[in-house]
Amino acid sequence: MEQTHNTLTVYGIQRSISSRKTFSLILFGLVSIPFFSQILLSFLLWQQPIPHPWIIGEWLINYQGGFVRRGLLGEIIFQIAQRLSIPTVQLTILVQTTMLAVFLTLTYYLIRTTELSPITFTLLFSPAFLLFSFYSWPHLGVRKELVLEIILLLVILRLRLSKTSLRFLPIWIGGASIVAVLTHEMLVLFLPYIIAATIIYERYFGPLSRSTTIALLPAVLIGGFIVRSPQVSAEVTGAICDSIQPIPTPDCIMFGEVLGAISFLELSTEQGIEFVRRFTTPETSIVYLITGFISFTPIVIAITSYRLWQSIPRRGLVAIIIFSGMSLLATIPLMIVAADYGRFINIHVTCLTFLLIWLIQEAPNRISHVHQQHTLLSWIAVIVFVVSWRLPMWLMFASYENAFPLFRWFT
Repeated sequence: MEQTHNTLTVYGIQRSISSRKTFSLILFGLVSIPFFSQILLSFLLWQQPIPHPWIIGEWLINYQGGFVRRGLLGEIIFQIAQRLSIPTVQLTILVQTTMLAVFLTLTYYLIRTTELSPITFTLLFSPAFLLFSFYSWPHLGVRKELVLEIILLLVILRLRLSKTSLRFLPIWIGGASIVAVLTHEMLVLFLPYIIAATIIYERYFGPLSRSTTIALLPAVLIGGFIVRSPQVSAEVTGAICDSIQPIPTPDCIMFGEVLGAISFLELSTEQGIEFVRRFTTPETSIVYLITGFISFTPIVIAITSYRLWQSIPRRGLVAIIIFSGMSLLATIPLMIVAADYGRFINIHVTCLTFLLIWLIQEAPNRISHVHQQHTLLSWIAVIVFVVSWRLPMWLMFASYENAFPLFRWFT
């Protein structure tokens, strides 16, 4: 009897190991999809005689006309291009692809030990997570929020593997967060997720979490300063356009006729609100209400199915909810002046998914919480879920047909 039990135990372990190896290969395929789609997009962008006004233009904003929001990465790219005599646009494409490769490598390193279940599959293959950029192809390239997401991944991996003192980690986080905010000011709204990571590590709002919160204050102040800074003048954008070699973006060439990331800097808050109103319709509102709800559904299911609240004391759980809620609520005003709602939802889902995967991997007896879910019916439901909807990138694409591909079958 005991020998039979031992045999079954060994068989169960072997099956678990085999399942984990299979899922690791599937996850490698998951991170490969956005990478190779970006490689193809980079090839197409490289061939274009005029750089894309948004995909490339956002990364070309620099300080050649003076300090402007979102200009740090563009200034670094400009200085490197000048010193190496490399065309700015081509160097930008190389930087984008390299950053994406770093992001996906870190992502795979975090998720590769995740166990296979319909819940984790739904969480990782959600159209609001890594596949968001693939489904938005070719209208969406590498986005600047990768800077923040790379910082969060590095913090999680450092905490997960911590064997030495973390005394200098808050200092590093503070400096890296300033870089993120100077890259794009909206990233200040997502900094609370970094604090949430330290709370998960300490299991409460402890010394490391408090030090991290203090270290993030300079980035918050800089973000507030940037948001309240005066409207960018035509002379400043003109200097940015003149610095782009060999050919500037279309909004530089056909100023006033084409809108791009550089010319968008000149818009006031009132003009930004009017821009959002122009593309807001009852259909776009309904689409984002539905897809926004669906985007967070796998997160809620994962939390409840794995009972993740049991692995953190109540005061730590309250602190995580507070900081995550702060970030979610802070983006609501952003949606009044900016139209790329899908992008904002994707950042939230990405940050929350990283935190949840870490929690799932550390949850005690996590297998016992999800015995059920390996039936054929549950897997069919999961596949239908991940293929039946898309998260539109911004308001212009928020139609029923784009958000729900199966909708076309009934129209």
